[in-house]
Amino acid sequence: MAEKDYYEILGVKKSATEAELKKAYRDLAKKYHPDKNKGNKDAENRFKEISEAYAVLSDKEKRDQYDRLGREAFGPGGANPFAGFDFSEFMGSGGGGSRGRRTTSRRSGPIDFTDIFGDLFGGRSSGGGGFEAPEPELQAEITIDFRDAVLGTTMALQVDGDSIKVKIPEGIRDGQKIRLPRKGKPSIQVTVHVRAHPFFDRRGDDIYIDLPITVGEAIKGAEVDAPTIQGPVRMRIPAGTQAGRTMRLTGKGVKTKNGAGDHYSRILIFVPPGAPGEAVDAIEAAYVENPRASLRTAL
Repeated sequence: MAEKDYYEILGVKKSATEAELKKAYRDLAKKYHPDKNKGNKDAENRFKEISEAYAVLSDKEKRDQYDRLGREAFGPGGANPFAGFDFSEFMGSGGGGSRGRRTTSRRSGPIDFTDIFGDLFGGRSSGGGGFEAPEPELQAEITIDFRDAVLGTTMALQVDGDSIKVKIPEGIRDGQKIRLPRKGKPSIQVTVHVRAHPFFDRRGDDIYIDLPITVGEAIKGAEVDAPTIQGPVRMRIPAGTQAGRTMRLTGKGVKTKNGAGDHYSRILIFVPPGAPGEAVDAIEAAYVENPRASLRTAL
């Protein structure tokens, strides 16, 4: 009887992403884990089967080999590439299973199942070698100001009567989650919400702002104080600057562990209401051609 395809075992397509593989394995592993199916040999065999499939498909190199050659990639005749695995560490049997973090097959290198189970089940290793059911993780939400999200801060969170300090890293995004482990208590997953800023707008790691300047500054050029999230910066406005031009300040955006974004100021030309007639006439005289002349060719 032909061996079952690894993708079929996990119930995913061959184009499945890493996240889709992980979700499929998580759902199946929770269903068939021997700790939840005491004495059920069929569930134990099914658990071994899906663990084997996930161990291959979650490893890029092994998955590439499997996609090209099938199980023949791991031995003559397509033999089980994980024959010889000692799964007792994960079965809750307590029967002399491996106590190390890695299990080794006769035909493959070490596969780190402990990391997989720790991530998927969130549980702790039990005295019998299996995994205890994880304690429920508490959910919480916190709302912070735009500036605190960019620069980082520490907030107080009340949970079960306890006041817990939440360190907000600089550059955190709206909707990002922070996990807070607690000794002897369920961990807390905090969803961070960021209030909108009245002037700044974040796009990726860059920050944008509309910067008004006077008609005179636009015509003659000037140096102005440009507000950034990190404080005002002197910025040169070239003579003849047009409305809508974007000026960049490198490295003045959001700082993260991967670097820093930039700050962009979009120029708006502020026209004062009730300007004196002579001033208006002088400005009008400066126009030597119709500023909308170029638009006629598109009509």
